Order: sequence, then C-alpha cells, then structure tokens
Amino acid sequence: MRNHYVDAHLHLQDSSFAAITEELIERAGAVGVRQMFCNAVAESDWNAVAELAAGTSGIIPFFGIHPWFCQEAAPGWQERLATVAASFQNRPVGIGETGLDKLRAVNFETQRRTFIQHLDLAAELSLPVSVHCVRAWGPLVDTLRTMEAAGRLPKLLIHSFSGSTETMKRLVDFGCLISFSAMIARDDKQKLRRTVARTPLSALMLETDAPYQKNQNLKDVDSVTADLNEPVAVAALYRYTAALMQVEVHDLSSQILKNAAIFTNQTADR
Repeated sequence: MRNHYVDAHLHLQDSSFAAITEELIERAGAVGVRQMFCNAVAESDWNAVAELAAGTSGIIPFFGIHPWFCQEAAPGWQERLATVAASFQNRPVGIGETGLDKLRAVNFETQRRTFIQHLDLAAELSLPVSVHCVRAWGPLVDTLRTMEAAGRLPKLLIHSFSGSTETMKRLVDFGCLISFSAMIARDDKQKLRRTVARTPLSALMLETDAPYQKNQNLKDVDSVTADLNEPVAVAALYRYTAALMQVEVHDLSSQILKNAAIFTNQTADR
C-alpha cells in the first residue's frame, strides 16, 4: 500500500531552487508527497508563491511576512494579502509565515504587532496560519490566550517546533497543530524527540522547511545538491517519526493527511 505525505512547511520559491524547482516537485511526487505548504516570507515573494501554486495543485500557498522582515512591511500589506489570498478562493490557501523570534535583532514589539495583524486577518478570512516561533514561547502563548479570549483565534500550525513538552501541550490546548522538522533527528535533540513521542497524532504534522534544515542523519535520502534540503526528504522524516512514535508509517501518513485537510479547510472543522 502506497503512503502519501504532506510537507507541512517549505519555501519552493527560494532563489536557491530557481533552476531545479520542477525537478524537486517531480521527485517529491514520485515518492508520494501529495501536498506541500509553500510559505512566503515577505511581500516580495508572494507572486512567486502564487505562481507555483497556480501551476501545481498539490502546492498550497501561504502568504505572509516573516518576523525577520516585519520592519520592512509596506503600509497596506494586509489589504494586498487579502487580495492575493482571494485569488485562490476555490483552492486551499493560508497565511504565513508569521510569528515571533527573539533570536534576531528585530524590534520585538513590531514583531508582536505584525503577528497579531496576521492573526486578525486570518480570523476575519477564516484562513489557517503557519507560525514561526524561536525563543518566544511565553509571548506566543500569551498572544494566543488573548486572541482566544476575544474569539479571534484562527487555526494555527506551529512550524519546526523546538519547545518543551509542556509548551506543546499548551499549544495543543489552543487547537494548534505541531509540526516537526528534520531537526528531531539531530544527535543533540533527545529532549525534543521525547516531546515528539508525546504529541497527539491528531495534532502532529511533519515538514522539511526546504531548502533549510537538511539533516544528514536521514541517510536514505539523496539530494540534488550538496547543501540544500528538498521536499522528497519528508518521506524519510515520516519513517523516522513513525519508528519514534511506535506506529506504522501508513497510519501516521493517513492521520497527517486528515490533519492537513482539516487545517486547510478541505474538510469539516476540528
């Protein structure tokens, strides 16, 4: 029985893929990657993400402004984001990548304000959100608690989760999906692997974050480049995670397909 996979976060529009994008998509499809959540990082790449999604039905576009670039956001970006999202009214679409990051020297209040603006827009449009969080788990939880109290908390996916088991549980209580990257296979991530094993299957997603976060520990995947990650690697991540969680790969992939469908409004709400 063939398994089907979702790559819950990646950046196919990245300039490092410019000459090989079609090959990457074909290679991913050949191993059973059915959907790829392609995330913009700034308004300057929204058109590239839109064009990729328009050309391939399995690419689900997410449009947003990454916290690293939020200070560069031009006035009126929310209206322009709503317009580009509306162009996919008959297709799954989301908002992201957005979030909070205390590792980068970007004004944190600007990050927080921009993040809340993304969440408000997503709530207004009933769209899912892909969330970046680095060393800002407390402020993230506080923000989500405030949005929930106001009845304006959209569906959220926390991409490349790196927090504690306690934080994972708090986010699951908010209805978040928790997406893990190949980071979990690193030799120094034993604690994170314990968190993966405790994550409910109904809240679990897996991602490559391609072209970033390539992990040589997933040794059964060959790459077309020496340095870059690619979506085909998500199949190996599924096998690794299934073994970690002591479940069958088919059962894991079936559940993640359901999670993805609910998250992107392709089926009934959670």
